[in-house]
Amino acid sequence: MSYDANNQVVSYHDARIFVNEEAQDLARQRRQANRDRLARGLVAAKEPAALEHVAQGSFAMRTMVKAASEASDIDDGVVFGREALKGSRGGDRTANDAKEMVRAAVASTDNFKTPPEVRGNCVRIYYADGFHVDMPVYRTFEENGLSHKELASTGTWKTSAPEDITNWFNGQVKAKSPDETNGRQMRRMVRLLKAWSKSRSSWRMPSGFVLTVLVDEAYYNNPTWKDRDDLALLQVMRSIRNRLQLNERVYRPVSPIEEITRESTVGRVQKLRDELEFAIAELSKIERADCDELMALKALKDVFCTDYFDGRIKEIEDNGGGGGKGGGSGGSNGSRSGVLAPSHPVKKQGGSGQYA
Repeated sequence: MSYDANNQVVSYHDARIFVNEEAQDLARQRRQANRDRLARGLVAAKEPAALEHVAQGSFAMRTMVKAASEASDIDDGVVFGREALKGSRGGDRTANDAKEMVRAAVASTDNFKTPPEVRGNCVRIYYADGFHVDMPVYRTFEENGLSHKELASTGTWKTSAPEDITNWFNGQVKAKSPDETNGRQMRRMVRLLKAWSKSRSSWRMPSGFVLTVLVDEAYYNNPTWKDRDDLALLQVMRSIRNRLQLNERVYRPVSPIEEITRESTVGRVQKLRDELEFAIAELSKIERADCDELMALKALKDVFCTDYFDGRIKEIEDNGGGGGKGGGSGGSNGSRSGVLAPSHPVKKQGGSGQYA
């Protein structure tokens, strides 16, 4: 019989991981500010106007998490008509030309400490506090009665509709989760794993998209997990660890089906697999027959490298007991590989907030 640590996991998620409405509003404001910058710059340069913007990534999927130090971002795709993206001689603009058009338009409308930059799959707009907005560039066209979108990628246009990933993920969350609260359980699993992957500043882990795909592969509809986020997280971690022991490659779940891991990032996947061993060993203590609240709290403290549970741990230890069979909050300055966690809740700094 496992110790029920659901209340502690949910409490930690809500207090230290979940991005509240105020922070989401700030992200929306920054997203809109860059849309406005782009529109003004395109008009000034006599370039074609965008047909639409499509929110994507963790913001659109509602899997953003608070992050103490590392850069955070939102993704906001911009879509142009293919016919509008023609060169001076009537030929299609290259993918790089389209991204440069967007970069120049945004850069021309404001003074940036770090200028906007063309990257492989987007234009990146930087903020001084570490936040950035990624603006992927798409073109759309009709062919054989069907609408198509293509992404301006590295050196080429490739088939990719930004809404496909969001629709896929939302469908998986709804189909698999045994509950309907707080974003549904599968979405919370993604947030928890992402937060864990960011819990040590020395770690270099796979992208949030890779983690999201792995959670989808690992998570399934299990009615016994309803009101047991602790067990669900443990089993997701085990499943991902086992999967990565067999295959370190991760693929896009919708068309075009292509690998989203690369030779240059395989080390991050291996790091994820290796660090999961420690996390699983700690979190599996809730399955022990002698597990009590104190043991569970210390395990969660060490897994997430957090001080959140310190208050309740101290209260139990001062009372000379092991705690009851559920509930509780507070934190620990837990460490892993000698890296200390923040000693206080993550707060907005400079009016920005940090989330990813």
